[in-house]
Amino acid sequence: MGLSVAPTTPASATNSSSTLCSGYFTCNQGTFSTHGYQNHSSTSYWTMYPGDNCTNYVAFVESTVYGVATPTFNLGDGGQWASAASQNDVPVDQVPAVGSVAVWNGENSGIPGEGHVAVVEAVGPSDSYIVISQQHMLDDPDGYDWTVIYRSPARNQWEQWPSDFVHFSSGPATRGPQALTSAALTMTTSIVLRVEPLSFANDEFVFSNHGSRVVTPGVVTSLNAGGSAGEYGIGFQKSSLQSTYVLHITVSGSNVRVLHPGGPYTDDVPWLRITGPGSTPSPAVVTVSVRRGTTSPTASSTTTTTTTTATTATTVSESTTTLLQPSIRNPPIRLSASKR
Repeated sequence: MGLSVAPTTPASATNSSSTLCSGYFTCNQGTFSTHGYQNHSSTSYWTMYPGDNCTNYVAFVESTVYGVATPTFNLGDGGQWASAASQNDVPVDQVPAVGSVAVWNGENSGIPGEGHVAVVEAVGPSDSYIVISQQHMLDDPDGYDWTVIYRSPARNQWEQWPSDFVHFSSGPATRGPQALTSAALTMTTSIVLRVEPLSFANDEFVFSNHGSRVVTPGVVTSLNAGGSAGEYGIGFQKSSLQSTYVLHITVSGSNVRVLHPGGPYTDDVPWLRITGPGSTPSPAVVTVSVRRGTTSPTASSTTTTTTTTATTATTVSESTTTLLQPSIRNPPIRLSASKR
């Protein structure tokens, strides 16, 4: 009989690049379904810890939706499910199927060391993407979301293709891939980046939303759309340029709007929101104007004061932290590819 496994550290999945819905209320409408987990989360399934726990959620869906009996062996933490299943003659491979269990072994970026599991809800053409439902997402309402994950790593912001798929059930799928294809694809839109002056047209830029997408000027790029998942901070890929120049943005397109145009200092990055889906033939245009600038006075004063007394430096540092809290004007941009 499987043993209870303590809930692992939640994966930090704040509106990943392909989040389709988050929270029990939103994910229990239209195409999506929570499968009723919110009404049964206090119950342990397959002897897993109940509540906001990825393993208990998956065990619940597998048993109640797909009729899988409680395994007679210990599955362990999420990242151990594939090896445990394989050792007990449960099919495990790298081929997704509706109703199969997606397994991350803990070596994936953004996934805790204990690993993670989710339910495959849909599979795209030629296995080009999967749609999963999952529990224990750190920043999602109720810890719950539906997410589309593409086989191509470049199209994902943090949660990448699973390590394995476990096939507990061979029964008919109740939610096929066609039902979710449009929902998955309409959460992205196309933009093209223009740069002024043209002397910067060969430089690459980073669009950041708890992860990074490198965008090349003049190349049509597919980005996330809708809610905070479609909010991006923009900066140079090269840090030396980012600290030297001020970026200011304007946009053209009904589905893109400016949250903060950027400036007046080099450390005050522009921020935009893609409000909905768009079309490749007519992509939205984001124009970045570049001019030489300086860092903000608060940032400069912090650096200067650090060389005086420890007491003064501490005071200025605390003041700067307060001034630079994330907001619409100063969003929490991250210019690295890692997911924390």
